[in-house]
Amino acid sequence: MNRFRKLVLSTAGGCLMMAIFVPPLRAQTENKPQGEQKQPQAKTKLEYDAYLAMYNEQDPNKKVDLAAKFLADFPDTEFKPYVYQIQINTYASMGKPDKVVEAGEKFTSDFPQADNNTKKFVFQRVMQSYQQLNNFEKTVEYGDKLLALDPNDLPALLTLSSILPERLPQPEDKKAQQLDRAMEIAQKAMTQVNALVSGPKPAQVTDQQWAEEKNRLQATVYASIGLVHLNKKEYDKAAAQYEKSTSLLRNNPIDFYRLGVAYAVQARTLAKELNDMVSNLQSQANPDAAAAEAAKEKEKKFSEMRDKAIDALAKSVFLKGFTEQQARAELERLYKTKNNNSLDGLDTLINKAGEDLKKPVQ
Repeated sequence: MNRFRKLVLSTAGGCLMMAIFVPPLRAQTENKPQGEQKQPQAKTKLEYDAYLAMYNEQDPNKKVDLAAKFLADFPDTEFKPYVYQIQINTYASMGKPDKVVEAGEKFTSDFPQADNNTKKFVFQRVMQSYQQLNNFEKTVEYGDKLLALDPNDLPALLTLSSILPERLPQPEDKKAQQLDRAMEIAQKAMTQVNALVSGPKPAQVTDQQWAEEKNRLQATVYASIGLVHLNKKEYDKAAAQYEKSTSLLRNNPIDFYRLGVAYAVQARTLAKELNDMVSNLQSQANPDAAAAEAAKEKEKKFSEMRDKAIDALAKSVFLKGFTEQQARAELERLYKTKNNNSLDGLDTLINKAGEDLKKPVQ
């Protein structure tokens, strides 16, 4: 449950989010109003030509090589912060997070005086790259840097609300504090997401992309809130949130697994309560009619909760992923309690659950 995951900014979804919500890399050859900020100047024509060649290069491998050569040839250049940005942006597009963080850390160290928009451009990509590298502490560090610049920065809100409940400290007081912070950030993220999805579609994305992104954004926040509740052992609240997330995004095996766990724990609690009620009735010479009726109602609730757990876990197994083994173990345990300690028909049930996933999102 506390594993650090890379789900908030998945390869496809993350790229679309970065395209929509992250400040663009600005062409440094554009003219700006006089006095807005000092424009970088090349000291020689050789430096200017080298910068322009690097800036205009379309091949990403050649571009990063030219950027590295430019920095080596002109160590005192005024263009250095912009070359770092070009390196970061290009390495991000190439799927090289280690190179992104290397250039990003140099930028952060060398240019603390950079303007906020430039810092956001760098910090968002560095945060994403540290998450891709499974570096929890540095992901949080750069998420916090972004929120210090802009408390409503959506990529930071989504990332932190997703990862903070994933890796919790051992001391109970610190664990509670981190979960409370994750919930607070998730609620801010939900406010931002709701405002976004109720607004106009960004011009650079298609209708289908926008519909999918809206579902993904909302599902991400619901899942983050669900994980906070799951860690707090508030299983009914966790299930309610995961029902929302899995109704919007139906290809995430982790969320279906956690939904199944939330239902399975509730089913176990109901089973224990039912056993106690039955034992009490069996001990009575003249069983109380009202108590017998209550036991029947409890049995019905248990069966419903167990079936919900089985359905969610079957979908998780069908989708595979790194929770498949855990989901299958819990699914088999529950299925046996319903099927006379037999696994006959389980594969058919899993395949049916997979067919249900193909139905259009409502």
